Amino acid sequence: MSGISSRLASSLAVVLVVAAGCGANRQVTQASETFSWVRQPITFSPLSGPWERQGENGNGTLGVYFVLRGGGGQCISVGRHRLRPWRHRREALAKPISRRDSLSRREFLDELSLPRARTDDPVSDREAATARAINEALDRAMTAYLSDSRGFLMANLDQALAAASGYAPTLHEVLPSIRLVPEHMQEPDRWRIGYERDTTIAGLPAFASDDTLITPERPLLYRQVFWVVRGCVFHTTYQGTRENLKTWYRLIESIQFPPPDSTRVAMR
Repeated sequence: MSGISSRLASSLAVVLVVAAGCGANRQVTQASETFSWVRQPITFSPLSGPWERQGENGNGTLGVYFVLRGGGGQCISVGRHRLRPWRHRREALAKPISRRDSLSRREFLDELSLPRARTDDPVSDREAATARAINEALDRAMTAYLSDSRGFLMANLDQALAAASGYAPTLHEVLPSIRLVPEHMQEPDRWRIGYERDTTIAGLPAFASDDTLITPERPLLYRQVFWVVRGCVFHTTYQGTRENLKTWYRLIESIQFPPPDSTRVAMR
């Protein structure tokens, strides 16, 4: 992926200069908070003042958004997208491996059924192949267990765990299912796709799009940035007028993705 786009970098630079010289602008953002919606935390400075903070939990996302009072539908959001819980599947696979001798027959069979991978609606061919590899290894493990073949049992459980541990979604795998597609919206004629690019934002590879939403009152800018960090998908979205775009840039400038073990308190 390319370095941070000159267009976004220039805009951020201008915003930071303005913010440094204007006390009112500094008051828009607060002290950084850390949000642990998934195992990968995200840290940023929430908005305040005329931007009202609300929770976001729908349409496959979990996060927060900030609505501009009297702004006619202007808002900024930050959140994560729900994907298949691959980490939980790895944990579920590790459990029967580590507790093989302490589980009863029924308990072991129950534990063996939990890590099976979903094969419906995969985000990519690679995810579909990983799901098949996990399930086929679990089928062989079940056969080995029922025939009392401990060696084959453990070998196939290890294969299932290796397949699950070796997979993490990439940004370009998940983009088709999360990026703006007018045909997928309730009113597709209201959306105008603009400039899209790969870039680097918050020090990590990202995908950014500059689109437009047509409303009865006026067209609104619709900007999005997506990241995949340690297999977790994040986004930030701006919907509003050009004069308020600088507020979104300030929020983006504050975004960080700290290592999971460095986060002590999960802010919600």
